[in-house]
Amino acid sequence: MHPLLTDDGCRLWTEVTGDGPPVVLVHGGPGWWDVFQDLELPGHTLYRWDQRGCGRSDRRGPYTLARSVADLDTVSPRGPFTLIGHSWGAALALHYASTHPDRLTHLILVSSTGLDGPPPDYRQRVAEILATIPSDDPWIARISTGFADRATALDHARHLNTPRFEPNQECADALLADLRAVPDRAAACAQIAVPTLLIHGAADLRPPAVTDILFKALPNAERVVLDNVGHYPWIEDPAGFQRAVRAFLTSC
Repeated sequence: MHPLLTDDGCRLWTEVTGDGPPVVLVHGGPGWWDVFQDLELPGHTLYRWDQRGCGRSDRRGPYTLARSVADLDTVSPRGPFTLIGHSWGAALALHYASTHPDRLTHLILVSSTGLDGPPPDYRQRVAEILATIPSDDPWIARISTGFADRATALDHARHLNTPRFEPNQECADALLADLRAVPDRAAACAQIAVPTLLIHGAADLRPPAVTDILFKALPNAERVVLDNVGHYPWIEDPAGFQRAVRAFLTSC
């Protein structure tokens, strides 16, 4: 582990593992923590971190997109790198790519919610699944709705939350409000020339179609949809996830 101090004095938890071309991972949320402990990409150096206010990092603001982009730049290697963002992390990765286009070699957006967020029936579908889950832990039950296989969903959710921390709702509310205030995100995406891959699970409650507008806006993008996979592709189909990433990184 390599704790890093930002220019405004916030201590960020980071971990660097592996050897090879650098890949920086941006976890979802906002207000959650890094859950990439099972993501494997042999032949690459992986940079993991807990975002400001989350998990093992200092629980302090400010919680803004600009500050999040600066923090991401702090934990990233000095040379060019591949950036992988999951869910909310995909939105942050997009914002980083639009403001630091010269820093990236590749951009990978995993389970992105696109430019408009989840579909209108998302909350209803989550509620329907929650009504069938025999669990006395509301947080674990809620996270389990992100997995396609209901037989293993609770076990996956428990593992994903080990270690477990307190979600930061203040952070989540502030960052989502800041993201909604960004004008014309599609126009900003149209300026992102770095090769971009969208990876999505066909069974995600936020379906691949939510990325249609984003996919059309990006000038140099391709999309892979994995069958029988929900919101965490590297967990439910690690082999398929690795194949998609490797094929993309070696083709452009």
